[in-house]
Amino acid sequence: MKKGQFSPIGLVGGCLLLNAAFGLPVEAAEPWEMRVAAQTVYGSYNDADLRDSLFGAGFFIGGDYLEKGGFTAGYTYTEVDGKGSGPGTFDTLEENAAYLSGKFHVYTDSLPGKVTWRLDAYYISDDASGTGNNGQGSDSSQGGGSSAGDADIGVANPIVSFLRNDKTLGFDLGYAYSDYDYDGGNEFQAQQLTPTIGFAFDGLANWVQLRGYYIHLSDDDVNDGNNDTVALEAKWTHWFGPSGPLGLHSVGLSGMLGERFLAVDSDAAVVYTLADEQQGSVALNGAWKLGEQTSLLLQGGYEQYENRVINNDYDSTYIYLNLSHKW
Repeated sequence: MKKGQFSPIGLVGGCLLLNAAFGLPVEAAEPWEMRVAAQTVYGSYNDADLRDSLFGAGFFIGGDYLEKGGFTAGYTYTEVDGKGSGPGTFDTLEENAAYLSGKFHVYTDSLPGKVTWRLDAYYISDDASGTGNNGQGSDSSQGGGSSAGDADIGVANPIVSFLRNDKTLGFDLGYAYSDYDYDGGNEFQAQQLTPTIGFAFDGLANWVQLRGYYIHLSDDDVNDGNNDTVALEAKWTHWFGPSGPLGLHSVGLSGMLGERFLAVDSDAAVVYTLADEQQGSVALNGAWKLGEQTSLLLQGGYEQYENRVINNDYDSTYIYLNLSHKW
């Protein structure tokens, strides 16, 4: 997905697996519990020299087998409208992203909960049309670094997590290795560590998650010399029960402080491939249950970015919609 292009894309996908966040656990009569989700996002950029707007759409399908494990597969298409006619600009930037995830649970008598081993994989293809090719020239000083343009991108993201049996406390640690291979021979890698803690309060009506991001780039020129970025992300979700205001089943608030570049968001199943350095974000969402098995999620957000190569500070706003069903 994208980073500069769509902070939301990150969010999009961020939002991708969000469908799991607003569904209540159900007791399945069959060994498999299946789910499917469709989503769309629209975002606009303010004061951005290279980007004007973004549109994305995608779907996910997955299943969980008893308490043993599960899988998720998905596809997302994103299109960014560019602006300008000089070096580093583009007319349209298209991204096709495929996602596949598998997990299995381990239970031991020595731990008061389950350990989950999970592996996510992404294959992403970017295609930029226009003379500037979004800055992918031989001289990065002409247009905005190396984080956009025609490219093949592969990401491997293993995660190990622990959740107490009473669902009041959880931890996870993720590692992501991303390989960016651009037309013209420009290739670099990004490595990411994400330690996470989550806890419930007021019974199980509220959940807070804190996640740290440390990202290292193999090439100093990609982000104008800032090849190590650190950020902290916080999320809060509140479940209302059967009689929430406006018919809401849950609400969520999230924010990010610090700096992160080419981040992999395992909650949203999104890779921020097309954005510049993200320097802050805030988002609010609400979820409604449309019957016992169907849910609707609406999210709006604001994000801040900096393109260090061309010294361009800008922000983006977006709205995201997700419809999911399980059986």
